[in-house]
Amino acid sequence: MRERTMQHLAPEGFHQVAYREWGDPANNRVLICVHGISRNGRDFDDIADALSDEYRVLCPDMPGRGASEFLQDKSQYVEALYISVCVALLARSGAAEVDWLGTSMGGRIGMSIAALPRSPIRKLVINDIGPYVPAAGRANNFEHFGKDPRFATEEEGMAYVRETRAAFGPTTEAAWNKFCRDSLRQLDNGQWTLHYDPGLTATLHAAGAGDRWEQWEQIDAATLVLWGMQSKLLVRETVERMRTTGPRAEVFEVPYAGHCPRLENDEQIGAVREFLLRP
Repeated sequence: MRERTMQHLAPEGFHQVAYREWGDPANNRVLICVHGISRNGRDFDDIADALSDEYRVLCPDMPGRGASEFLQDKSQYVEALYISVCVALLARSGAAEVDWLGTSMGGRIGMSIAALPRSPIRKLVINDIGPYVPAAGRANNFEHFGKDPRFATEEEGMAYVRETRAAFGPTTEAAWNKFCRDSLRQLDNGQWTLHYDPGLTATLHAAGAGDRWEQWEQIDAATLVLWGMQSKLLVRETVERMRTTGPRAEVFEVPYAGHCPRLENDEQIGAVREFLLRP
């Protein structure tokens, strides 16, 4: 794995975007993995490593998350900016076409790009999100989002993350510890806080809102949906409609997960791998 950065132009000026690259840097078979609204690219470490024998895998931190710079103008944290970042990364990759794996917000970004004429997305994997998100599900997902807690120790922060992210489903103790550490950053004063800009709440009202079934109908890339069957954001009615309209998605069900499957165990990684590598 290689740590990379690139310059991206936002309306307020240039800012630095961090991403991680897995696999042979000369490989033109590229997979782009984009995380959820309050997460970062480290969520894909396990699946990126597992697929790096076949792909060059690029896992960006969207602006305001992880190792990427925070924006001064918080109103710029919108999907159009994230799409622009991903198009810049796609161009930087040099690949004529790519496969896409997006969790939650990253899945919606992938849908938006895949729906465009002459889209470079060949295969689309969407992790627990769809063209429609119920208002109750959005409210539940954002219950803890945008808060700016402070923790005296990393251990206190890890306990908070573990409590507020239980819907991701059961996992091993080692995986929980990694997930929690990837969710935190240390401040100059020695305290710990969450690894995203609390200013992201400035555009929270737009996140996940709206009906995108018309967009869904424009997608012709082969599509796989990973569904955490306990999810409040991707509900059964939406999943069934995704199976029968637009790209007529395949669905991989994860009975024990809510929003959203972690993409870290052999079962989930295997399902994604089989779909992506299928002729």
